[in-house]
This record gives sequence, C-alpha cells and structure tokens, in this order.
Amino acid sequence: MSADDIKSTFRKYKLISTGSLLVFLLLAIFINKYLIDNSIQRHYDLGLPYAAADTGFTWMAIIMGLFTVLYLCFYSFEKILLKLLIKPNIESE
Repeated sequence: MSADDIKSTFRKYKLISTGSLLVFLLLAIFINKYLIDNSIQRHYDLGLPYAAADTGFTWMAIIMGLFTVLYLCFYSFEKILLKLLIKPNIESE
C-alpha cells in the first residue's frame, strides 16, 4: 500500500466517522430538547415553577471535545501507519 492509498483511505473513513458522529450528536441534541420542552410543559400543566437550565455551553463543549478526539485519533493512526510504511523501505536500502 502506498502513502497516497493510506491517506485516501483515512480521508474516506474520517468523513464517514465525522458524519456518523454528527448525526448521533444532532439526534442527542434534539432528544434533549424534546425532553426539556416536555418537562416544561408538565411543570406548566401542574402549576409548578420551572427552573430553566441553560445547557448550550455543555453541548458545545461535548461536541467540540468529541470531534477533537476523533480527529486526533485519525491523525495519530495515519502518521503511525505512514511511518510503518516508510520504515521498511528505508531499512531495505
């Protein structure tokens, strides 16, 4: 396998993984919003006060953290495989 093949394979799987992570996080955000809206409606129906919790920063921190870890993993794996690919070629000369 050449270095270009490894890079194109990693690019392909990076896009697939990023898309999967994005879909999962969007689904989690929408479910969270639905549950919060449902809780607000239940509190209103029962006449109870509702203490709002702002979770915008928390979700953004989780999203940025997961994407950072994903990209660092792909970067590390790609560099390791490229180094392993180049190392035997240098030793054989």
